[in-house]
Amino acid sequence: MLKFCCLSIWGWGSLGIVLFLITFGPFVIFYLTFYILCFVGGGLVVTLLFGKTNSEKYLEQCEHSFLPPTSTGVPKCLEEMKREARTIKIDRRLTGANIIDEPLQQVIQFSLRDYVQYWYYTLSDDESFLLEIRQTLQNALIQFATSCWGYSSE
Repeated sequence: MLKFCCLSIWGWGSLGIVLFLITFGPFVIFYLTFYILCFVGGGLVVTLLFGKTNSEKYLEQCEHSFLPPTSTGVPKCLEEMKREARTIKIDRRLTGANIIDEPLQQVIQFSLRDYVQYWYYTLSDDESFLLEIRQTLQNALIQFATSCWGYSSE
């Protein structure tokens, strides 16, 4: 069995080599080695000519030439926005019935905590996105409750 396996490997290997030589010609081995040597030699020449310090200077020069200077107004505006205190007013009424509103508020709170906050706080510490989501959910629930109340009275 081992002898048959070795013979099979040699047979497939030689078939592959013969097909490779027939497809690309007999001088493909010389061309392939020449291309590999040129690639490695070119990489070495570029590395030796430019070196680490020259390439860092060149990259720094390119970086500064393409980027416009930053304006001083943007950081100042961002700083003022951070200092600005926001008064947050959330209307907690959803259906008008206190016995239903409190559990619905808990469901919203737990849903935001379990499905949004765990990934959102890795992106930002800003609370406005979470407040907007809460307000959108509350508005949807208010509309749903209003439409259900209107249909049940007819």
